Amino acid sequence: METLYETISTAFNFYGIDWLATSCGLLGVYLLGNKNKIGFALFMIASLSWVTFGFLTHSIAVIIGSSIFFLMHLRGFIRWTRSVDA
Repeated sequence: METLYETISTAFNFYGIDWLATSCGLLGVYLLGNKNKIGFALFMIASLSWVTFGFLTHSIAVIIGSSIFFLMHLRGFIRWTRSVDA
């Protein structure tokens, strides 16, 4: 029983932010694969979650990388919106 408790407690060491980031990233990939631009919004949520995770873990690489990914997803969303409007 103690092992189960340890597993559950370590699964939420970072307040579930890592789980949110992973879930949004996976759903974002699925939606973009189905040509749904909402996937970009989910990717942006995932990226912001990874930035938060980077701050919690003191990882500069995660913070910088995820910030760049956020900007790339934002660019994709904007370009997709413009191409639909044109």
